[in-house]
Amino acid sequence: MLKRFKGDIILIIAALVYGSGLVAQSEGNSLGPWTFSATRFLLGSLVLLPIALFVRSRKTPEEREKEMTVKEMLPGVLIVAVDLVLMVICQQYGLIYTTVGKAGFITSLYVIGVPIAGLIFLRRKIQPRVWVAAIISVVGFYFISLTGGFEALNRGDLLLLIGAGTCVIFVYLMEFFAQRADASTFTCLQFLFTGLFCLVGALIFESVTWGMMKEALIPILYAGIGICAAGYTFQMIGQKYVPSERATILLSTESLFSLFSGMLILHEALSTREYIGCALIFCAVILAETGVGKENKAK
Repeated sequence: MLKRFKGDIILIIAALVYGSGLVAQSEGNSLGPWTFSATRFLLGSLVLLPIALFVRSRKTPEEREKEMTVKEMLPGVLIVAVDLVLMVICQQYGLIYTTVGKAGFITSLYVIGVPIAGLIFLRRKIQPRVWVAAIISVVGFYFISLTGGFEALNRGDLLLLIGAGTCVIFVYLMEFFAQRADASTFTCLQFLFTGLFCLVGALIFESVTWGMMKEALIPILYAGIGICAAGYTFQMIGQKYVPSERATILLSTESLFSLFSGMLILHEALSTREYIGCALIFCAVILAETGVGKENKAK
């Protein structure tokens, strides 16, 4: 129970980092989606490298033996990196063509996609309260992100839908490798290859000057050190202790933190409808937590 609670806290911290980073991601598009993504992931990998080496040096031979070696990680790292490239590029390009509010809602569809995918592909039994919590969280996202109602889908919306699908895959990949590999080492490697793949795209599709890089320095630093080095690592560590279906509910609080960041940084005010959305998402989180102790006793 204590480990589960620790995992919950770590995932909420990850959601805080993700949510507050939305401003940085939007401003980073001035460099181009490929260049910004390549820069932040390579920076994240560089920051994580000494941490990964330190963590590995502190482990006993018995602990290392239970985990995957770097060679064994590589196939999984490449799979995760490809999925991550698709996810972040769809999101970055989507933000060019659609509003941040709609982007938040469309991306959040992974919350309901995760339990559905678990039922269809993994034949997992999903607790009814998780289904209800997922639906409530999606409704909450609607109130938060789509205050003007639905509009016709544009190319940005479609890209974000694809990104939401890749996010479902990413959540389950993280769950799989979190149980088998060292989190800091695996995350460092996945960022290295994600950054290299994005760098190839940047060299092909974009042209950036050093002046542009200097102007986007703060978004790059926050996205690289905060979102990549801290956020993704927290997510992988947290998913060691929390099932994917409930992890998505906890991570869905990212939208709340996006709104709060907008209030603090951009001085945005919440409407009554947005407050209702916040309340719904918090209710979903509480509902997802209800009955955990009873389930553990039953097991």
